[in-house]
Amino acid sequence: MTTDTELNPEDFVETARAVTTACAEAAGLPERMDLLAEAGLTGILAPEAVGGMDLPLGFAVPVLRAAGGGFLAAPLLECMLLARAFAGVDDALASAIVSGEMPVTVAWSGMLGGTSGVVGRAPLAEACARVLVLGADEGGVLVTPGEGAMVETESTLDLERPEARVRVTAASGPELSADAVARLRADALVLRAALILGAAEDCLSRAADYAQERVQFGRPLSANQSIQHHLARDCLAVETIRNNIHRSLSPECAVPAAAARATFVGAATLGARVAESAIQVHGGMGFTWEVPLHRHLRMIKALAAQGGAADLIEAVAADLLANAA
Repeated sequence: MTTDTELNPEDFVETARAVTTACAEAAGLPERMDLLAEAGLTGILAPEAVGGMDLPLGFAVPVLRAAGGGFLAAPLLECMLLARAFAGVDDALASAIVSGEMPVTVAWSGMLGGTSGVVGRAPLAEACARVLVLGADEGGVLVTPGEGAMVETESTLDLERPEARVRVTAASGPELSADAVARLRADALVLRAALILGAAEDCLSRAADYAQERVQFGRPLSANQSIQHHLARDCLAVETIRNNIHRSLSPECAVPAAAARATFVGAATLGARVAESAIQVHGGMGFTWEVPLHRHLRMIKALAAQGGAADLIEAVAADLLANAA
């Protein structure tokens, strides 16, 4: 599909926001996946041969920004990437993912030892039909719960996309090569940054609105210089995340893999800082259910763990030191 004049990534923003809002009223994951598929969001990256749009990764960014800001309770990131990855490997499977008939997810933490083992951090695995698990050969297998794999509840931070672990006794199912998994994981870093960007934008917007509306001692909170400094720093952090995503997707980016790592690590760090700052602006009310800033913070922390932010910080630092040398 040509994208020069026909489509722009921002063309998807309003649709993504509307669908995310509709998903909040849906009864369960099957209904949410139907809404996402009807809007074409599950197949943005997948080839046209399996019902997708065959668009570049940048077109998924505004969609996931809307999902992150709107508390979307669906494995949209995982479905987008797996629909593209399995096209050409198992077209029927890829088509089922694009159509919303088969919700899928990825166990982002851990690797199998041979054909068995326990992996974790699989968002919404308990409601999904298949789960991609990673092997020691760096490839992946899409297992089916109940057929040599068991999904177990895991203590989780993210309330919208609760994680689970997967106990595999005999891994069998469609497979992805090590190269396909490497591409999937690299692209997931940028898309997680987009989810975090959406959450951070919503946190900043809520904090700015509250600071202007809340009056203390006869003056709005926004008249307090320390609050102004808080919001200014948070605005800069949000713009930094946005610019990093843009840079990592630019055709002029010389080292896209390193840029993707840096983009994700920066988003995980700055996004959490923005959420925490917004909670502080709201005071104790920031932790209440009617002001869901803490839910954004929990989601950002969960996304950071799924992408292995702690380990990647060391990798990014090593890259910077090597380039400096």
